[in-house]
Amino acid sequence: MINVVYSTEHWIVPRIVMGVLVVLLLAIIITEGRARVSEGGSFLAKPGRFFIDGYDKVKLWGTLILFAGYIFVIDKVGFTVTSMIFVLLFNLLYAGLGKKQVLVSVIIAIVAPLIISIMFGVVFNITLPKGMCSITFVDYGFTIY
Repeated sequence: MINVVYSTEHWIVPRIVMGVLVVLLLAIIITEGRARVSEGGSFLAKPGRFFIDGYDKVKLWGTLILFAGYIFVIDKVGFTVTSMIFVLLFNLLYAGLGKKQVLVSVIIAIVAPLIISIMFGVVFNITLPKGMCSITFVDYGFTIY
Protein backbone atom coordinates (compact mmCIF):
# COMPACT_ATOMS: atom_id res chain seq x y z
CA MET A 1 0.00 0.00 0.00
CA ILE A 2 1.24 3.48 -0.86
CA ASN A 3 1.09 5.97 2.00
CA VAL A 4 0.46 9.52 0.74
CA VAL A 5 0.62 12.62 2.90
CA TYR A 6 -2.19 14.94 1.78
CA SER A 7 -0.16 18.15 2.10
CA THR A 8 2.54 16.86 -0.29
CA GLU A 9 0.48 14.81 -2.76
CA HIS A 10 0.99 17.44 -5.47
CA TRP A 11 4.62 16.23 -5.77
CA ILE A 12 3.66 12.67 -6.79
CA VAL A 13 3.18 13.34 -10.51
CA PRO A 14 6.33 15.49 -10.93
CA ARG A 15 8.41 12.71 -9.38
CA ILE A 16 6.85 10.16 -11.72
CA VAL A 17 7.49 12.44 -14.71
CA MET A 18 11.13 12.97 -13.64
CA GLY A 19 11.58 9.20 -13.36
CA VAL A 20 10.11 8.66 -16.83
CA LEU A 21 12.36 11.39 -18.25
CA VAL A 22 15.46 9.76 -16.72
CA VAL A 23 14.47 6.41 -18.26
CA LEU A 24 13.92 8.06 -21.65
CA LEU A 25 17.28 9.87 -21.40
CA LEU A 26 19.01 6.56 -20.71
CA ALA A 27 17.17 5.01 -23.69
CA ILE A 28 18.37 7.84 -25.94
CA ILE A 29 21.97 7.51 -24.73
CA ILE A 30 21.96 3.72 -25.23
CA THR A 31 20.31 3.95 -28.66
CA GLU A 32 22.69 6.67 -29.88
CA GLY A 33 25.70 4.83 -28.45
CA ARG A 34 24.75 1.56 -30.10
CA ALA A 35 24.25 3.38 -33.44
CA ARG A 36 27.75 4.90 -33.15
CA VAL A 37 29.27 1.50 -32.34
CA SER A 38 27.51 -0.13 -35.31
CA GLU A 39 29.00 2.60 -37.55
CA GLY A 40 32.47 1.72 -36.24
CA GLY A 41 32.84 4.59 -33.79
CA SER A 42 33.08 4.82 -30.03
CA PHE A 43 30.01 4.47 -27.79
CA LEU A 44 30.69 7.88 -26.21
CA ALA A 45 31.95 9.61 -29.35
CA LYS A 46 31.32 13.33 -29.45
CA PRO A 47 28.15 14.08 -31.45
CA GLY A 48 27.88 16.83 -34.02
CA ARG A 49 26.62 20.32 -33.31
CA PHE A 50 23.75 20.41 -30.85
CA PHE A 51 22.24 23.72 -31.95
CA ILE A 52 21.52 24.69 -35.52
CA ASP A 53 23.00 27.92 -36.83
CA GLY A 54 20.89 30.97 -36.13
CA TYR A 55 18.86 29.49 -33.26
CA ASP A 56 16.97 31.97 -31.07
CA LYS A 57 19.26 32.34 -28.08
CA VAL A 58 16.93 34.70 -26.22
CA LYS A 59 13.99 32.30 -26.34
CA LEU A 60 16.07 29.22 -25.49
CA TRP A 61 17.93 30.69 -22.53
CA GLY A 62 14.94 32.79 -21.48
CA THR A 63 12.80 29.65 -21.35
CA LEU A 64 15.37 27.76 -19.30
CA ILE A 65 15.84 30.65 -16.85
CA LEU A 66 12.10 31.24 -16.48
CA PHE A 67 11.44 27.53 -15.95
CA ALA A 68 14.14 27.28 -13.27
CA GLY A 69 12.80 30.44 -11.64
CA TYR A 70 9.26 29.05 -11.64
CA ILE A 71 10.37 25.84 -9.92
CA PHE A 72 12.35 27.83 -7.34
CA VAL A 73 9.59 30.35 -6.54
CA ILE A 74 6.40 28.25 -6.67
CA ASP A 75 6.68 26.82 -3.12
CA LYS A 76 7.55 30.19 -1.62
CA VAL A 77 4.86 32.31 -3.28
CA GLY A 78 2.11 29.81 -4.13
CA PHE A 79 0.77 28.23 -7.29
CA THR A 80 -1.70 30.81 -8.54
CA VAL A 81 0.33 34.01 -8.17
CA THR A 82 3.56 32.38 -9.35
CA SER A 83 1.80 30.89 -12.36
CA MET A 84 0.25 34.24 -13.25
CA ILE A 85 3.63 35.96 -13.20
CA PHE A 86 5.51 33.27 -15.11
CA VAL A 87 2.75 32.61 -17.67
CA LEU A 88 2.83 36.35 -18.41
CA LEU A 89 6.62 36.31 -18.76
CA PHE A 90 6.56 33.21 -21.00
CA ASN A 91 3.84 34.73 -23.17
CA LEU A 92 5.73 38.00 -23.51
CA LEU A 93 8.90 36.09 -24.37
CA TYR A 94 7.20 34.18 -27.20
CA ALA A 95 4.43 36.54 -28.37
CA GLY A 96 6.33 39.81 -28.21
CA LEU A 97 5.71 43.21 -26.68
CA GLY A 98 3.12 44.66 -29.06
CA LYS A 99 0.03 46.28 -27.51
CA LYS A 100 -2.30 43.46 -28.59
CA GLN A 101 0.16 40.73 -27.56
CA VAL A 102 0.62 42.26 -24.09
CA LEU A 103 -3.16 42.54 -23.58
CA VAL A 104 -3.75 38.93 -24.64
CA SER A 105 -0.81 37.76 -22.50
CA VAL A 106 -2.18 39.53 -19.42
CA ILE A 107 -5.64 38.02 -19.93
CA ILE A 108 -4.20 34.52 -20.38
CA ALA A 109 -1.88 34.99 -17.39
CA ILE A 110 -4.78 35.89 -15.11
CA VAL A 111 -7.50 33.54 -16.35
CA ALA A 112 -5.57 30.28 -16.96
CA PRO A 113 -3.94 29.91 -13.50
CA LEU A 114 -7.20 30.86 -11.77
CA ILE A 115 -9.15 28.23 -13.70
CA ILE A 116 -6.48 25.60 -13.04
CA SER A 117 -6.27 26.50 -9.36
CA ILE A 118 -10.03 26.33 -8.91
CA MET A 119 -10.39 23.13 -10.94
CA PHE A 120 -7.62 21.24 -9.18
CA GLY A 121 -7.80 22.83 -5.72
CA VAL A 122 -11.58 23.04 -5.35
CA VAL A 123 -13.30 20.69 -7.80
CA PHE A 124 -10.81 17.79 -7.65
CA ASN A 125 -9.56 18.62 -4.12
CA ILE A 126 -5.91 18.20 -5.14
CA THR A 127 -3.32 20.21 -3.25
CA LEU A 128 -1.21 22.64 -5.18
CA PRO A 129 2.01 24.28 -3.95
CA LYS A 130 1.03 26.61 -1.11
CA GLY A 131 2.98 29.77 -0.37
CA MET A 132 2.66 33.18 1.18
CA CYS A 133 0.06 34.30 -1.40
CA SER A 134 -2.39 31.44 -0.85
CA ILE A 135 -5.88 32.57 0.17
CA THR A 136 -8.21 30.39 2.23
CA PHE A 137 -11.93 31.08 2.13
CA VAL A 138 -12.98 29.59 5.48
CA ASP A 139 -16.70 30.24 5.01
CA TYR A 140 -16.71 28.38 1.69
CA GLY A 141 -14.17 25.70 2.63
CA PHE A 142 -11.63 26.09 -0.16
CA THR A 143 -8.21 27.57 -0.80
CA ILE A 144 -6.80 29.37 -3.82
CA TYR A 145 -3.21 28.20 -3.80
